[in-house]
Amino acid sequence: MSKPGRESKSKKVIIYADALSAYERAFRTSNPSEVETLLREMLNVQVAVVDDVESAKQQIAQGKRLKTVTVPYGVFLEKSENKTVWFLDFKSLNKTDFIRKINTSEEILPNRTYILLKNEAGYNKIIGLTFEGEGEITGFEDESEEERREKFTEGRFQTWKEHSKGVWERSERIAELYRPFIEVWAEKVLNEHWENEKESREFVDSLLLALRLAVALHDVGKLNRKWQKIFWKIEEHLQGGQISKSEQDPFIARTSQIPSEVKKKLQDILKEKPMHAPFAYPFIKTLLRKLLGDYRFCDLIALAISRHHSLEVTGALSKDEFKWDDNAEIFLKNFICEIIGELTDEDKTRLEEAFNHALKAISNESKADEPPGPTDDFYFLYCITNRFVKVCDWEDAGDKIIELKT
Repeated sequence: MSKPGRESKSKKVIIYADALSAYERAFRTSNPSEVETLLREMLNVQVAVVDDVESAKQQIAQGKRLKTVTVPYGVFLEKSENKTVWFLDFKSLNKTDFIRKINTSEEILPNRTYILLKNEAGYNKIIGLTFEGEGEITGFEDESEEERREKFTEGRFQTWKEHSKGVWERSERIAELYRPFIEVWAEKVLNEHWENEKESREFVDSLLLALRLAVALHDVGKLNRKWQKIFWKIEEHLQGGQISKSEQDPFIARTSQIPSEVKKKLQDILKEKPMHAPFAYPFIKTLLRKLLGDYRFCDLIALAISRHHSLEVTGALSKDEFKWDDNAEIFLKNFICEIIGELTDEDKTRLEEAFNHALKAISNESKADEPPGPTDDFYFLYCITNRFVKVCDWEDAGDKIIELKT
């Protein structure tokens, strides 16, 4: 098995022989230009072209998704100079300032989505992005109602336990759909470490259970005190002040549908809505490493889960960004024990120790992580985890079957 840390940010696949040859030539000739060019080509940005920003905001707010073109990072930096550039902030899609103007080129970073106006972009569906003169728009595409409900955390009132348990239950069916693919991947990548078929089967069983547990905990960041306070305030407004929290299930996961005319009244509250998805990274990473061992794939599972709303989540968090709401730790511990079911005394001890470490990790500083590249042995696991969490999430949000429905 290759080392778990092998990865790349790139959408361009560079095989190891090419990379080693480039570094060798750079060393012998004392000329790093080839390596620098290689690295620049590996970094991209996504670019959308629109008529104007306000109309684009309206389309996105109505559930449309921007179509984009991929542009090398270095090319975009050069060609966008002296042009008006806007940044699409996926973390702020449920706020009013999710499209922001870029003031300096230093703000433009790779692997993000930027917007240009058609009178400056010169985009053509056949030629591509020329950055010269008047052009067309890249356009929009429909976003599923299930995806929209989950992304904007509204549309159907659900408590945290109701939603997370629903996701857990749906994950059982989907895990069995994915099992054959995971078995083949495990056989090809990890087979040399097993002595017999029984060990292989046990590994796949453990991995699927870990994936299901990670998926069930994808919204752990919503147990943040500030998040709960704001969303209960929104729901209270929607229900005319008639709110009664259940003692057994006092936390909210999604509000009722917010009519467009009400959104205008709630603008000040909506602007304060904090992020929640990135907090899954330190919590799930720590929990899985304590349960399964210090393996790199635990980090990749956690990163894939934390990116269930946006692929721009890096895993980097500052200390004390997250504060547990009152009694949330006890509530969460009971929830995990409930969905897992009966455990031996030894497994209970391991789970409690892992849980206690994860409780602390979510409030501590977390460093940035990177997804694996297409040549990484764990790329498949990362991709299927990201799909797993999204499908389970959307299915429960929309209360329907999406994956391989008949």
